[in-house]
Amino acid sequence: MLRNTLFLMILTVAGAAIGAPLAGAADSRAPAAVVASNWGGFYVGGHVGFGRASSTGSFADPGNTAQFNCAPCFQGFFSSDVDQRDSGFLGGVHLGYNWQVAPAWLVGVEGDFTWTGLASSRNSGLTSFTVGGVPFAVPGTNLNVQTDINWLASFRGRLGFIQNNWLIYATGGVAWADVDFAANASCAVTPGFVGCPAGFGVQGPASLGTIRTGWVAGGGVEWQAPASRWRARAEYLYYAFDGDSVSTPWTYAGGAPAACTTAPSCSANYAFGDVSIHTVRVALSYAFR
Repeated sequence: MLRNTLFLMILTVAGAAIGAPLAGAADSRAPAAVVASNWGGFYVGGHVGFGRASSTGSFADPGNTAQFNCAPCFQGFFSSDVDQRDSGFLGGVHLGYNWQVAPAWLVGVEGDFTWTGLASSRNSGLTSFTVGGVPFAVPGTNLNVQTDINWLASFRGRLGFIQNNWLIYATGGVAWADVDFAANASCAVTPGFVGCPAGFGVQGPASLGTIRTGWVAGGGVEWQAPASRWRARAEYLYYAFDGDSVSTPWTYAGGAPAACTTAPSCSANYAFGDVSIHTVRVALSYAFR
């Protein structure tokens, strides 16, 4: 009984293996399948999606660079780190060209431009150290760090595998991002101290707007409607950009330069960490072939 069952199973599998190529050959004679398998040429389209960005911001005063009669909280080594994470929607346009180098393989290039709503703002108190190196939070201090990613752009290569109306592909290349960094470390006036304008503390506001160059990599799956020039896709892209740093003079809260009691330079130093962005998006494209 078991032997007969195994024999029937072998016949079934063999029949499916033989029948599939015959069915594929029959389908390949259909005009719609021939048109649907043509992935070459130019295409243009739009995309929408969702992104999540992460970065860090930090402030460090190495000591003796900014001591103030009115705000002794800056006397010594002070620092703070702020992790930033934010998510938001995005949308844009893309243009590309495909070469179908073999019936089942595709090589292409694509450029895109994407507007984003990725922005974050975080606050953290400053930390100092005792003589023994023990950290402690300093009352009356704050570090605010902001990062705004206004747009993303990329120029990528694509390598894909074609299966009838479906394309599975990997992609990667160079990327650009318009990023605005901003930070401000501040210290409130300490009651009983003199030397500062009444009601004012000290602060070090700084901003940096720049177009960063980095890299992007990802992949996706794309479907071409039979006998049509329209294509739909879903893809994931990861972007990475280097950070930057900036120094700015200390000022009173009213904007006047702060009077340091020591050190030749009176400045706040900020470091903006690397920016990484995860995006998931869907797209609709029209092929010119």
